[in-house]
Amino acid sequence: MSDIVNVNQDYVEEYSTNVSGAASYFRVNALVPCDSKSTISANGKGKGAYSASQSAIELFGKCLEQEATNIRSLGAKFAEYDEMLTDLWNSGTRYPVIKAVD
Repeated sequence: MSDIVNVNQDYVEEYSTNVSGAASYFRVNALVPCDSKSTISANGKGKGAYSASQSAIELFGKCLEQEATNIRSLGAKFAEYDEMLTDLWNSGTRYPVIKAVD
């Protein structure tokens, strides 16, 4: 087992940027062409279904953005934790050590 946790910050940033980039594709798009003259119920229900799907797509994009933020945060937390453990390890024992005098 390794004594330290190695966090590759470049990889963390690259991965979070890729996730964030993917999130930009999940935005609300208007229904084109839109039939505004038809009065049949299927037209209204179709528009409602499209609107609901766009809301779900938008929510998915927001979730991906949150995941990108979480990835960055987690990478920083691991680096911070690793530094803390290294400092603790380097400080030695927490009990005083008595040495014999020569």
